[in-house]
Amino acid sequence: MRRILLCGTILASFLVINGSLTVHRWLTGDGWWFALVPAAETIVIFLLAVIAAALTGRRRLAVVIGAAVMYGTLSVYAFAESLFQFIYARSFVPAADIPMVRGALLLLFGQIGDLATILKPVAIGLILVVFWSAAAVVIWFAARLLARLNPPRRTVGVIAAASIMLLAVVPYPTVLSATVVSGLAAGGNVEFEDVVRAATVNEVEATEEPLYAFPGIMDRDIYVFVIEAYGYAAFSRPELFAQLEPDFRRFEEVLTRAGYGITSNFLLAPVAGGFSWLAEATFLTGQWINSQPVFEQLYEAPVSTIPSFLLDGGYFTFTVKPGTVHGSWPEGWDLFRFKESMIAYDGDFTYRGPWFSFVPITDQFAIHAAHQRLRELRAPGGAAEHRPIFAYYQLVSSHTPFNRIPPYIEEWDLLGDGSIYHELSDQILTFDNTWTGGTQLEEGYVASISYVFTVISEYIDRFLDHSRNPIIIVFGDHQAQRPIREQNAHLSVPIHVASRDPDILERFAQHGFTSGVRGEQPPPHPRMSEFFRMFVDVARNVQVAGHDAAD
Repeated sequence: MRRILLCGTILASFLVINGSLTVHRWLTGDGWWFALVPAAETIVIFLLAVIAAALTGRRRLAVVIGAAVMYGTLSVYAFAESLFQFIYARSFVPAADIPMVRGALLLLFGQIGDLATILKPVAIGLILVVFWSAAAVVIWFAARLLARLNPPRRTVGVIAAASIMLLAVVPYPTVLSATVVSGLAAGGNVEFEDVVRAATVNEVEATEEPLYAFPGIMDRDIYVFVIEAYGYAAFSRPELFAQLEPDFRRFEEVLTRAGYGITSNFLLAPVAGGFSWLAEATFLTGQWINSQPVFEQLYEAPVSTIPSFLLDGGYFTFTVKPGTVHGSWPEGWDLFRFKESMIAYDGDFTYRGPWFSFVPITDQFAIHAAHQRLRELRAPGGAAEHRPIFAYYQLVSSHTPFNRIPPYIEEWDLLGDGSIYHELSDQILTFDNTWTGGTQLEEGYVASISYVFTVISEYIDRFLDHSRNPIIIVFGDHQAQRPIREQNAHLSVPIHVASRDPDILERFAQHGFTSGVRGEQPPPHPRMSEFFRMFVDVARNVQVAGHDAAD
């Protein structure tokens, strides 16, 4: 009986090792049985434990340490892989994601400046030490248990030979090492295609002499509102849509009352759950930017962007970022070609109010401040006088963890420097959510999206200069994390285009957009990177092949 109990404990140790090395498979929905199917790495590590059991003294200790380092390091990778698959729906890429530890520290502890740089290697080292230590305990425990069985060295040799043969002849398509190699190889050199130059080659001549730089849109102002975490789940999940439908209807009613038509579609985002700047780069450059290494290659790539395309045609390009950038933002000009940027962490706002969730500045405050700045730019002698505006708002009030949602303030002039939010603390919506999860994720998510749509709708209704017939674009940057988005969900996001010009809406309809605020297109959806080409065609009044020109 004692020997049976001992063997059962040894088997449990094997399953603990295997479960931790396959956590990226069974935890992310591939099936709980992956915790029971031996991975190749588990066989190797357990074989080392068997070898350690047949040794004594320092030799056993040396084997245990070697096995623990291997087991601990692979466990770190497996847990990181499961985290990224669960939250971001992509694999862990060490070269891109390890540097993000600094950003994670800033998220957790706020603006700690250079201390984040100092703490970054400390945090990485602490994670490794914890996993190595836990691995050493497991391996030592397994070796001690195996030693109690008193295996003869000949038996150990047979087990070792059998294990090596098993590893050599049995295919292991799901082993962790394959994931590691794939992650290490991710983000190789990418060849980018300039969307504007490519579109010029295929351009169809306009039917009449253009009076505008962009005859298809008649050089109208363009306002783009990017809603954080506004994803396909807002429409694909009936319980979410039912709660958000009044906000969508209010948005549509505001536009209709002002004479706008609205058309919608879905775009496949390159990321999910976070990494908004990759989605932004994908949308603005027309390139598929799904990792940090690919993003960094953009700096050396001579590609056009939507702002540079419009800037070359006489637009004043302007962007507002109330929380997605830490510190200054050289990419604003060096990469995207925004003539002016308002950056929260660069001192461009006079906000003195509280933080909300991740957000240092509320979307309503940011839009109001940007509106005032645009009025200055448009005033006589201003940099944007007599020029059309391209205004790009990267909104953040619907950012995870969805635990503190600001109240909407009816009188925008009362926003002041944001101190009013301290006075309205009893109106702040709070939810039991944290960065690692929560019991009210869906409630907080719905409240945050509702707040942002309220702000956008009210701004359009009360402040936008409709006499200039602007084009309004609203889209989401990525899907929210699970469980807000469904397991194995499509990573698409909604996009809405509103205009008083039916010809512009017809042009977008030729690219698959449908009338109304709710897109009707089933997956698969076009990539987000394809929007730039669509926009170039619309702006230049290019006829889409296979569609008759509108009467």
